[in-house]
Amino acid sequence: MEGSFQPSPPSQELPAYYYDTKDEAITAAFQDFDLERNFELFDRQTRNPNSTNFCMDFGDNDAWCAFDLGADSYSRLLQTPRPPNLHTRWINLWLPYTQKDTLHALGKHYDFSPRLLGLMCSDPVPPKRKPLQGNKSSATLRSRFSNRSRKSGKSNSSRQHALDSESSIGMTEMMHSTQLEMVRDLSHYHIVDDVWHWSSVDWGRRFVCLGYNSLHNVHTNKPSDHDDDPDTNRDTPHGQRVWNWLLLCEDKTVITIAEDPFPFSEGTLRPHELKTLYTTRRNLVSVFRQLTKAPTPLREHSLNMLPIRHRIGDSEEETAHRPSDAPGLLFYYLFEDWFTTYSLVTRRDHGYAAELDRLRREMLVQANLTHVDQLHHIGCQLSVLKRVYQSYELIIERVLKKQEATLASLKNSRILSAADSLASSLPHIAVPEADSLLGVSLSSAARARFERLKDRIKLYALSEIQECIDQKESLVMMNFNLIAIKESFSVERLTRITLLLAKVTIVFIPVTLMTGYFSIQFAGVEFRVKSYWWAFGLVMGVSLLLVLLFSASSGSFESKIVVRPWSRVMVDLSKRWLVRRRQRGGGGEEKAC
Repeated sequence: MEGSFQPSPPSQELPAYYYDTKDEAITAAFQDFDLERNFELFDRQTRNPNSTNFCMDFGDNDAWCAFDLGADSYSRLLQTPRPPNLHTRWINLWLPYTQKDTLHALGKHYDFSPRLLGLMCSDPVPPKRKPLQGNKSSATLRSRFSNRSRKSGKSNSSRQHALDSESSIGMTEMMHSTQLEMVRDLSHYHIVDDVWHWSSVDWGRRFVCLGYNSLHNVHTNKPSDHDDDPDTNRDTPHGQRVWNWLLLCEDKTVITIAEDPFPFSEGTLRPHELKTLYTTRRNLVSVFRQLTKAPTPLREHSLNMLPIRHRIGDSEEETAHRPSDAPGLLFYYLFEDWFTTYSLVTRRDHGYAAELDRLRREMLVQANLTHVDQLHHIGCQLSVLKRVYQSYELIIERVLKKQEATLASLKNSRILSAADSLASSLPHIAVPEADSLLGVSLSSAARARFERLKDRIKLYALSEIQECIDQKESLVMMNFNLIAIKESFSVERLTRITLLLAKVTIVFIPVTLMTGYFSIQFAGVEFRVKSYWWAFGLVMGVSLLLVLLFSASSGSFESKIVVRPWSRVMVDLSKRWLVRRRQRGGGGEEKAC
């Protein structure tokens, strides 16, 4: 965990804009983001689990940043006109359930709908209690029921009798579970945790808001504290799910709100939880680092270089579009998070492909029904992933959809179309057509990148997931086929053993009858030992000869299932013997020559 944040003294005076807010917290917190020593401290703050929020104002030449501002400070910042050189603002909130005042300030300024603001202010999902089982459950319920009956002043004996009668037909547990369902608070985070592909696109007059689950490649094989059924975890992808709100506002402000992965940790995280936190914030930290012009090696990697404040050229055409392109580009790169997509399903030999290959190799050694169960859970995880990426694709389609005014929206309204003259009988309440549309338009640079991301999702994510699903289905069929082959080999082995036992029985049945004959005492007839063994040898030899003839004629010679007839085998052997004899004869003639 990082230490307390102490920014360095600014090397230059704050812009007059921050002094105009007349807020000491603002003037004390904002520091020059392009100074290396300030950037290093700010960068550590982004990985501090106790950081609650930050605000960054930047333009082509200037950038100022502050951490952990209060709701009043944000209200003053929003109400004070921002100078043109700081054309873009980024507000990020962590731990949103602890900053409801700040959320209300943002909602009031940008005119959020009551439902949207209520969803943003939702409390985290508390850990689930383990269900009561067996006699302990009945005893606990009986105790609670008895206490309530004493308080109500009714007869304990009648209450106990009613309880026993209800318990005998299972009514107590049913009533208890029904009451739990009735009082259960189905909050926003309950829904996003149960339905991973849940997404939301909200349009306002002054903003467009995206809500979606982001998946991060963090191995969390152990069931969490609030999960009662471990099989439920096996049906969801391995990793950490985090809900995100992403807003683009008309005043070139981008707002990000992230769910807290560990809301009940009370600020104390274990090492593996810190690793998970860093992973979930990786894309945000990467974008954060790209917004500084300080000389730092953290943004030198080619895949991390973003064209928000950094350009190779400085043409007049490009410079003119930077103030309008920067908010949309920031909005896009915060949504893209290509690292997560790459690590989950896109890269070669990713987790699901490797797991399917491992199961295939195990099946070839020994196939069993446990592989089918494992494939079932892998299929469930892939289906969840597929729906998640389809929700991303749907979000992009809705963001790229152009909002156009219709005749129905203009009819009987006080909205002026673009072709109408500015002269009107009610000019003081007439609204231009462009200002009446919902949502915020994206720049062409951001639209082009959203279209490219949509193609990437189709080509590299959805196609890869579908390939894994098809491979899973083929492995299921392969497993059953291998089990059938294994069973056929077992039947063949059993058949061989049965034939062998049958032949042994056939051989000894005549000998048994002969021995029974010699054991009979006939009047005036005496058998000698020599005559018995002569008869034994004769009967045994005839029995063996008959068994050999039966084996040869039935194709089961030496207790093996012979595919070809015995006669065909003898013909092939004779042909081989003749070929070898001719080869030997030809070799002798060559030596003689």
